Amino acid sequence: MAEHQCMIRIQSAYPHLSEKERKIADYILSYPEETVRSSINQVSARIKVADATVFRFCRRLEFKGFQEMKIVLAADIAKNRHMELEESKYQGDETMSLAERVFQDNIRTLENTFQILSSEPFKNAVELISRSERVAFFGSSGSVTMAQEAHRKFVRAGIMTYAPSDGEFQMLSASQLTGRDAAVFISYSASDKHLLQVAKAAKSAGCPTIGLTGFMKSGLGDLMDISLHTVSVPTDYRSESYVARAAQITLIDALYANVMKRKQHNAKQPEHDLDRLAAHG
Repeated sequence: MAEHQCMIRIQSAYPHLSEKERKIADYILSYPEETVRSSINQVSARIKVADATVFRFCRRLEFKGFQEMKIVLAADIAKNRHMELEESKYQGDETMSLAERVFQDNIRTLENTFQILSSEPFKNAVELISRSERVAFFGSSGSVTMAQEAHRKFVRAGIMTYAPSDGEFQMLSASQLTGRDAAVFISYSASDKHLLQVAKAAKSAGCPTIGLTGFMKSGLGDLMDISLHTVSVPTDYRSESYVARAAQITLIDALYANVMKRKQHNAKQPEHDLDRLAAHG
């Protein structure tokens, strides 16, 4: 996990940190260079928390300890300095400069999301969707459109899919799923109480679940059998959840491409089997 960026993981976990953990997160995000130069004792003394609290914070972010976190944080700092040194192509052109920032923020969002994409959960999600009889996509607020986009995409792969948007219909649909189906929950904040109830209904029906959320630790994420995460870069002109949609749709595209490949491969298998039988006949 050491190759994964430190600041991204702090930002992803932040909404679900305790008060003391947020104090640690705020300090590291505000004073990254000072953190790298300090020992765990020095950091804990400045924040006025116990050394053990800082250590547990590092473990919560899936680092082995404070030292490993500092190594990854130092790499973050070096990367940020390099980006700051890169000059805009449109110095003095306010319109194109802002357009460039929008593109760069989306590029960084995609890069950051791929950085934290773990191989095993992603492959498990591809396998689950590929073998399921039905796939239901659920979203809340702005993620409803993402769920409907996923439905339109995956139905082309020959999978029976649907994406109910009405609250009551979501509950009804979730309760009628089975262990042969899959339910995919898309929510950047992962904090919508209704969506949490829909997820519980799907789990009660015995349906395997996949979560696409913006935070590593959340109530919705904890319910999921398979968790995939997106991240975004904060901007002063768009909400973070809006920026994250670029990562959501790209992650859905990556799942779709792999499911399509799996389906095409499986469709060719019977032909190969017949060829082998004919050769031995």
